[in-house]
Amino acid sequence: MFVIPKISEQEARNIFSNKKRFSPSKLKKIPHSPKKLEIIYLPFYLFDIIVKKEAREKNETHSLEQKVTLSVDGLLGHSVFYAVDDLAVESNREPMVCDFSLSPSEAEKIVLSEYRVLLLEHGLRTHSSPQAEEISGIKKIFYPFWIGYFRKRNGYDFKALDAVSGEIQGIKMRKVFMRAFRQMA
Repeated sequence: MFVIPKISEQEARNIFSNKKRFSPSKLKKIPHSPKKLEIIYLPFYLFDIIVKKEAREKNETHSLEQKVTLSVDGLLGHSVFYAVDDLAVESNREPMVCDFSLSPSEAEKIVLSEYRVLLLEHGLRTHSSPQAEEISGIKKIFYPFWIGYFRKRNGYDFKALDAVSGEIQGIKMRKVFMRAFRQMA
């Protein structure tokens, strides 16, 4: 299943161009638009995790269950984040796609480990003890990113933009993109 991008090519170009670079020779910031722009689809696993926590009301303890959907990239497992439920998907696409490198079981271990750390941090702040009990579902998706190639001195560099939310991706995702580029080459 392919997630349908919400950010058009022109919107992506505008977002990339709004990020200005500093020019020390002119002592001002100048627009820096990409020389080339393309969309690629990275593999991601979506996991539905059942979280149980206890709530206390008037000397009574109630057990609550909540479903949380987390996503992890299917290349390195470096990117774990909450997934939104309203992703529009389609089954037929002919884009630039890279394949899954991680098996579902490897991705499951990573997502559970990372999520347990998040739950522990949350529990310490709220004085509660939520527990990730089980994974109730797993899906494979291909998620879109706009890649902008920028001229830098004697070569090129790239920046990646989430084609659904419009957020420019940081250093944590850079390794994932580098792995995808090597796979697609």
